[in-house]
Amino acid sequence: MELPKTHKFSAILADRTDETIGGKVRNVHVAKVFEEPLPEMGPEDVVLKMETCQICTTDYQQWLGLREHQGFPMAGGHEWSGVIIAKGENVHGFEIGDRVGPVHGGCGKCINCRRGHSFACTNKGGGWKLRNGFYGSKGFSNYCVEPFTSIVKLSNDLPAPVAGFVEPIATCVCGMRRLRVQPGETVVIIGAGTMGIANAQVAHAFGARVIITELSQKKLERARSMGFADVIDSTTCDPVEEVFKLTDGYGADAVIAAVGLGSAYEQGYKMLKRVEGRFLLFAAGYPVPEWQINPNEIHYRRIEIIGTMSGDVADFADAAYLISHKLVDPSFSLEGKLIPLKDIQEAFIAAATPDAYRVTVDLQNV
Repeated sequence: MELPKTHKFSAILADRTDETIGGKVRNVHVAKVFEEPLPEMGPEDVVLKMETCQICTTDYQQWLGLREHQGFPMAGGHEWSGVIIAKGENVHGFEIGDRVGPVHGGCGKCINCRRGHSFACTNKGGGWKLRNGFYGSKGFSNYCVEPFTSIVKLSNDLPAPVAGFVEPIATCVCGMRRLRVQPGETVVIIGAGTMGIANAQVAHAFGARVIITELSQKKLERARSMGFADVIDSTTCDPVEEVFKLTDGYGADAVIAAVGLGSAYEQGYKMLKRVEGRFLLFAAGYPVPEWQINPNEIHYRRIEIIGTMSGDVADFADAAYLISHKLVDPSFSLEGKLIPLKDIQEAFIAAATPDAYRVTVDLQNV
């Protein structure tokens, strides 16, 4: 087939405008669609017809002006699915027509990559570099060119938005590994938003008993609808006391803070079992949360406080397997809204609306 000569993609500009979000007027950045020549395919590249891309918390927080440090114009997007329409002569393991998602890999050569820790690649560097006038990966694009080492295969039978959730699930898989979740353990998740629900799905797939705490009625209903978790409405009871009731006074083996708030950290810490509890800081908070802890208590109780972000190549491979074989169901983390790429500003408004789950952008509707 004849390949497209150009592609269209969206970017967040430094320019600002007023938009009404959840009934309040907010001064936000402007997102627009641009067009440029499609990069040339190399011998180890594939050309993708992009399907959908979710608007991540990082994306809309930058659009809101909460993450000004990442640079403008930002052409982001990393929760996508696409179909291979052409491949270079040195591409192996992939065929034209395969559906794929992104992998956040490293150089594959440094000591950290060779040990399996691609997130800590010593050659990757920090932050985005300016390329052709834009920062970011240009994931909100109707076509793109990617190295075959930066993609993972997904089932063609899945809805495109579900397939496009491989990156969030990979971050959860990474978190479960860092938390060393074992079958039969009790894992409490603070928050039933997009990533709270995703963490619950993955913890369940790892064989854990899952307890979820939440304040929002919409999110409580979403958590209950999954059918496998004990769900605590924190507006009607003390969630710490309820966790101990549900565990016969034992407490949680592990707690995942899927909300970036100091109050959530304090609450989750109190839910841990008496000794050797593990606490995972999954969500970042903007502004930076405050949390006062007693180091002596961590010492005497042998508590572990663990940070996590993104995932290694193996986490993306496992996430793709979990999604493709329906061992997790990312549809519970999706709002169910499909908005055209040409209406990207409206998509950001929907994504930033309080209580919203992931909003999906239709990348072919430009």
